[in-house]
Amino acid sequence: MALTLLLAKVFGIALIAIGIAIIVYRSHYAQIARDFLQQRLLRTVIAFSEMIVGLFIIIGHNVWNPPPAALITLFGWMFVLEGASYLLMPEKYTARFVNAVNRPQFFIASGIIGIVLGIYLADYGFAIWARLP
Repeated sequence: MALTLLLAKVFGIALIAIGIAIIVYRSHYAQIARDFLQQRLLRTVIAFSEMIVGLFIIIGHNVWNPPPAALITLFGWMFVLEGASYLLMPEKYTARFVNAVNRPQFFIASGIIGIVLGIYLADYGFAIWARLP
């Protein structure tokens, strides 16, 4: 439970900050996504990093109840799957995926989702709002 609270705090704060940044600087992040396709070394380093972080989360925190703990574990699985896909998918499929999501409306939607999930996890981790008995 202590690890769940720690991860909820970390993910909560990070998701709020990242969500705001993605919304405010979406053209900057769109350029980063385009550059990401051109940088094989960067893609490989990010893929390895995502897989390692994801594996640490799912091995160290394979908890599916309560829902905030399940969300953290789900993030771990998402990191592993995304990292593996960048390592294993041919470049043309990676380019198709990145180009499909590299749109202003995607950045706005993902930023909003990130902020909402961040507030949810931060509330769970820091107990911001009083819990009902």
